[in-house]
Amino acid sequence: MKKAIATLLAGLMLLSLTACGGSSGSQTQDQSQNQNPGQEEPAKQLDFPKSNITCIIPYGAGGTMDQLSRALFESIPDGLLPKGVNFVVENIAGGGGLVGTEQALTRKADGYTIAGVNGDLIINHAIEATNIVIEEDFTPIVCLQDEPYCLIGPAEGDCSSLEGFIEKLKSGDNAVTVAITGLGSPGGLASVALSKGFGKQVKTVTYDSSSDCALAVVTGECDATFAPVTVVTGQIEAGTLKTIAVTTAEESDSLPGVPSIAQNYSECADMNLRSVCFLGALGDTDPEIVQWLSDTLNEAVASQSYADLTAPMMMTPKVWDMDGMSQYCKEAYEYYVSILK
Repeated sequence: MKKAIATLLAGLMLLSLTACGGSSGSQTQDQSQNQNPGQEEPAKQLDFPKSNITCIIPYGAGGTMDQLSRALFESIPDGLLPKGVNFVVENIAGGGGLVGTEQALTRKADGYTIAGVNGDLIINHAIEATNIVIEEDFTPIVCLQDEPYCLIGPAEGDCSSLEGFIEKLKSGDNAVTVAITGLGSPGGLASVALSKGFGKQVKTVTYDSSSDCALAVVTGECDATFAPVTVVTGQIEAGTLKTIAVTTAEESDSLPGVPSIAQNYSECADMNLRSVCFLGALGDTDPEIVQWLSDTLNEAVASQSYADLTAPMMMTPKVWDMDGMSQYCKEAYEYYVSILK
């Protein structure tokens, strides 16, 4: 009898242990499934950059885009770049900026190559000198410069003021002579816009560079030229040239008191020619890398260092979002095409 009871008790104990084991296993599984409900997985860490980033500037060293890009990279706040990683400028000049831009597009779209793009590229597209479209082939990530083109005249004489220049222009075809770097240049477009607006032909003379155009005004070979103020700062300070107007829709914060042609003359009310320069990532670059590039470089644009470095160039740094930069490129292209028609 005792043996039978013992056997029965042993069976009950074994059954109890089996039940507890099953319950314990089920509870552990449920806890594993329901642990930290609603908690998001940690964001993936961006593994970029690991090495230097090349910035192709499609113009020679010492030019405006080159100076601005170097000032920008110098202004990147400490701690934003991994140790040993830098932005490195590569100058590839030729073809009015087209040679370097085309070479940039042959590079791998991995974020390790960016390039300078500007209004000249938009104009070249408008005159069908290239099929490169900034907002499609690149993603603009930071604005280096957004300043007006300026109507530059002599310090003295009939064309030393906007009123005097316009009066001479209205007096007859070819009454004023404007120095330009080519019909497809901003100065060339501005001259066409003036001719169309006032119904009087502007005589243009082509020179190799903006500096040569400025010299032509100093010597009296031409009445005026169109250029970013950064090109003629030295002559303005020396008192041989004068900024008599801006070609933007409104007056510029960088040049207070300098009148806008569009605001003062209804004949050119739609004139809005700006010296705009961006850095762009290649079009197929990973969006997360593009965002990192934009965030990092805009930190530099907003820095006091960049403001100080660009102050001698008489420009105002501008933080501009990527969508806004792309939209500007589209609108500028449409405006340039309308002038050329």
